[in-house]
Amino acid sequence: MEEIIEAKRELGNGRWDKILKRKMVELSFADNYEEAKEEWEATGRAYKHTHYNNEPDWVTEIGHIGFCLCGHRIVYHFEILNSVTGVREIVGSDHIGAYLIIKQIIQETGFTADSITDAMVADWLKNKVQSMKAQAWWEENGEHFQDMFNAIKDIDVAVNIKEKKLTMVNNDYVYNYTLKRRASGKFGDYGYQMASIVWRWNHPDNPTTQEDKYGYPNDRLWSDINLFYALRTQHQKVLDADNRVIAQYQYQRKEQLEREKKRAEQYREKRRLQKIAWEVGAEQRRLDEIERKEQVRKSQEIAKKRKDEHYKKILLEESEHLDNLYDYFGMSPITLEEVLKRNLSSHDMRSLVVIKEILMSEGRLRVEAAHFRTLKRILGKE
Repeated sequence: MEEIIEAKRELGNGRWDKILKRKMVELSFADNYEEAKEEWEATGRAYKHTHYNNEPDWVTEIGHIGFCLCGHRIVYHFEILNSVTGVREIVGSDHIGAYLIIKQIIQETGFTADSITDAMVADWLKNKVQSMKAQAWWEENGEHFQDMFNAIKDIDVAVNIKEKKLTMVNNDYVYNYTLKRRASGKFGDYGYQMASIVWRWNHPDNPTTQEDKYGYPNDRLWSDINLFYALRTQHQKVLDADNRVIAQYQYQRKEQLEREKKRAEQYREKRRLQKIAWEVGAEQRRLDEIERKEQVRKSQEIAKKRKDEHYKKILLEESEHLDNLYDYFGMSPITLEEVLKRNLSSHDMRSLVVIKEILMSEGRLRVEAAHFRTLKRILGKE
């Protein structure tokens, strides 16, 4: 349980108060308490005594460890200074009262002594004493605390949790732990599950960490730290198991990335070889295209020749219908043999074939004026 320290405006007339008044006067320049008390103020240094041979030098030098200047047994040692004589002494929590700190409030605020309220004294005392207690706690336990906390902090965030989820951050697998913020069960009982030590002490997402609020761990946290540290080897197995899972996923991820990298390299190599093959075969493709076009040209010439021979064969067949057409339109007769000697185009021969077929099948009356004009053009009768 935390010790409650209340501020006193003035020392009373009790035994220990009277002794303290007398000794303060003896160590002051003034020869009466009312003037002597104005020479004294708290320095801000404090020490909580738990066992011998662990005291800070300033406590040892004063020479009465475990006792107030008044002679009363104490646990908390508060250093006070006589600003006139330079004497330093120790008083307990019962005597670190308002009469020692009002001067500090006056210096800090500029208020007069009469204007300083009990609430102001209590607030100043609360802040200063909290700082003194924190300093005293660290002087006694700081090194031990740091050793234990550094040894268990990584284990704590893997053990004292509500849940965990494996996620990937920057291509690396990590566990996202949701820390346990409230304990379940009773300390020391079977099944007790403490709240996260890191969460309570200095987690950046906790707005009321004990590091900021008190400056040192409270009794519950300190007890949990000692218990967890004692069982750290057992708890380490949980973290080791998580690390093995992460390592396995990391290995699989690495293998996957290497396979993807290899496939990409193989694809790039394939494309490079294809490009080389394409460039090497460019000249051959050009020659092949020339040969292909030549074959197409020859094929077209052969087809044209065959078609022209077919047209000539049709046109050279005797037909009195064509002679009648000449008479009908008053044209001089001309043999088709003579016409064909003019090297007519395939189109003209085709036109002649059409006209002849019309005459043979339907007679000259079906020959239209356009056919006749074409015939005259081909025969050279225009």
